[in-house]
Amino acid sequence: MNNRILICDDDVLWSEQCREKLNMLALKNNLHVEVQSVTSGNELLFFIDTKFARTDIIYMDVHMSELDGIETARRLRARGFHMDIIFWTKDTSRALDAFDVEALNYIVKGATSDRKFEEVFLKAVARSEKRNSEYIMLSCAGEHLQVAIDRIRYFEVRNRIVTVYYQKDDGKAGEFEFYSSLSKIEEYLYGKMFVRIHSSYLVGERFILSKSKKEIVLTSGEVLPVGRAYAGNLKK
Repeated sequence: MNNRILICDDDVLWSEQCREKLNMLALKNNLHVEVQSVTSGNELLFFIDTKFARTDIIYMDVHMSELDGIETARRLRARGFHMDIIFWTKDTSRALDAFDVEALNYIVKGATSDRKFEEVFLKAVARSEKRNSEYIMLSCAGEHLQVAIDRIRYFEVRNRIVTVYYQKDDGKAGEFEFYSSLSKIEEYLYGKMFVRIHSSYLVGERFILSKSKKEIVLTSGEVLPVGRAYAGNLKK
């Protein structure tokens, strides 16, 4: 899989140096990366919902014009983005601030060893691959939800709007609407214990309490209909 990395740095020379290091390490460790760059926090935030929406890792400078890296990271977290952020900066004084935005690490330009840079990179890639295998990121109208796949009870589609019903961290029920199709979601979740029971429902198998030819009952007490064309899926 490709690891999508974004460099946010208004110093073009340092940004290019970071890109070269990342590409070199990817080649050395037989990893696939896609590296893009922006020159400001505002540019990152403007495009994060579109062409940068699937970013896995961000390398970010702290001191940038208009919006600094710490504030950019804070706004990303407030909008529901959970990718790893690695600060890439000359400033040694803001490391404690990085904890407030759940940064993975804090690398000082020109002072951090190549060995440490590689160690942080490999850790970020490992975390990214784990997230992508166990979570799904959903987006709609500027709102984002990253939800653990094993907490999703089911997906329902009505009038081309899909609703995901899931269990929150506190155990309460949550739901989120977005535009997609069940066929796309079913393909994405292939092999992850989901079963299509109806043209309108894709259900997490771990939440099925009982089943019959006409309906299933979930552990949450919800009853969902089984479509005639999909009854064979439950038998399998």
